[in-house]
Amino acid sequence: MNVKKIIVGTILTSVVVIGIILAVNNGSIQPVAQESQKTELYTNSQANFSFTPPTSWKGHYKVNQYAGVDADKILPSAKHVVQFDYTTKDGQGSETLLMISVLTKTDWTRLSNEEGPPVGTSIAESNDMVYVYTTPQSNPFDSQSEDGKLFDQLYGDLKINESFVLLK
Repeated sequence: MNVKKIIVGTILTSVVVIGIILAVNNGSIQPVAQESQKTELYTNSQANFSFTPPTSWKGHYKVNQYAGVDADKILPSAKHVVQFDYTTKDGQGSETLLMISVLTKTDWTRLSNEEGPPVGTSIAESNDMVYVYTTPQSNPFDSQSEDGKLFDQLYGDLKINESFVLLK
């Protein structure tokens, strides 16, 4: 295996993880909007999509939307990033359940062909833009804890292909 490709893949993965950590933990990136999701349907007219979270998610997540430069800090080359973050039982912490990103076709092709863990999975394309979803590679909580059990349940209830829709 090519050592250079492994190094580039590791660096790209590190940049994405650092961006998410900065966005979630330090608040250094200001979201376009942040809200506790109380309704069934989430709509982002700027990014041109809607998403219906599973009913089991109600009261257990918050949404953070990023656009432009702030989106690029989370996922390099992204035009929009929307994070659906699980909120812990004590309300003091959060971890990403789902991230939806919007990239140009050119940027998506480049990112998806790089070595290392995949950035995400393409779910739709429209007007030279690619919509990509990313989910956690593993449960960030102890699987026997309340948060760990609930996180697994909520993640298991996600049916992205049935709940994501491009706006017309």
